[in-house]
Amino acid sequence: MKNKKMSALAKGLCPDPLNPQKGLRKKSNGTFELVRSINKRQRSFSSKHPEEVWEKYAVALSVSENEEDDESLAIDQNIKGPLFNDVADKYEEYVRSMKNGTQKSYLPAIQRARARFGESHMKEIEPWQIKDFLKNLGMAKTTVSNQKSVINSIYQFYIDDPIWHGDYNPASMTTIPRGLKQTRRIPPNAAQIQAVKNAANGTPSREDLVPIIYMCTGARRGECCAIQLKNIDWENNIITIERAVEWPNNRPQFTTTKTGAGVRQIPLLKMLKDALSKYRNLPKETFIVGLGKTPVTACAYKRMWSAWWKEKGFARPVARTKNVIRNGKQTTIHTTEWIATVSAHQFRHEYVCMLCEAGVKEEVAIQIIGHSNAKMVHEVYMHLKKSMLTEATKQLNQYLA
Repeated sequence: MKNKKMSALAKGLCPDPLNPQKGLRKKSNGTFELVRSINKRQRSFSSKHPEEVWEKYAVALSVSENEEDDESLAIDQNIKGPLFNDVADKYEEYVRSMKNGTQKSYLPAIQRARARFGESHMKEIEPWQIKDFLKNLGMAKTTVSNQKSVINSIYQFYIDDPIWHGDYNPASMTTIPRGLKQTRRIPPNAAQIQAVKNAANGTPSREDLVPIIYMCTGARRGECCAIQLKNIDWENNIITIERAVEWPNNRPQFTTTKTGAGVRQIPLLKMLKDALSKYRNLPKETFIVGLGKTPVTACAYKRMWSAWWKEKGFARPVARTKNVIRNGKQTTIHTTEWIATVSAHQFRHEYVCMLCEAGVKEEVAIQIIGHSNAKMVHEVYMHLKKSMLTEATKQLNQYLA
């Protein structure tokens, strides 16, 4: 009899591995046969060698188990939907094709959602679980709202997909938890605003132009850095904003504005017009931030902004250390980096306050700052300044009198 080695599974099935003929029926033609029921079907396994009979049986059982697993997975996917991780993969791929700034906001939210729901099937996740997840993030209302939007978008991907064509979105059935921390962004203080005005009253340098541009346009940083002299209508006092700059890996590249409403026309205020007057004869392609032929790099912009505010007394030192190899030895270098205590975006908030104080109609103000709705202006940008409160007091007193 031909000797063959049996696999561990086959040995486990064979009643007596030392006598593999045991449990088999020997047919008249000299072959050995084993009849067993697999998945409610009777199967016959035969061979001239008993070991091969047990091997065939073992293989059939393995295949059957895999088929059961596949069938079970198909049933799970039909009843429970795909895994959250699988849908999140497709959504993340889509997000990575978006603007750099959008990716920075959405990708961390995708990872947080994966950590909580990744191994669950889409239809297993219930609205209360999403609400509980949002409540326990320990983050501010704006971040939590963004997190909910990302989960909602993942489910929308599941619904729109031609293969999954889901019909369930628990994110749309829940709301943002109450009582979350909500902070309004603060505009620059009076001293910081005065520093910009003082620079405008003199003969503004290339560096002075940057804060003046922000205070007089209320535009986002990427939008300001994309404005060229050719975008300015000097006669009609209008600046056209039609694109923005972003800085992946420090190098500037053009992109669209944050929203469709970002493409707009804004007033060219006298302060900015006067500050730019001596640069009007530069080539029309000149960018007003940095006055170069190309947009400034992220590092150059950061150095320029920090240095200007440091000179005005609005920057703080931060100690930095890094290890370098010199002459074959590792050396630690200690440096001091100055960080401005006021950001460019704060002047966007100041601009909204200016529009309000100047009595510009809300529907006009919304279009000037490039937002699609008033809610963002009220909840995020509007800051009740002391001067506003003083004016309100004056108006109320006049009314009562």
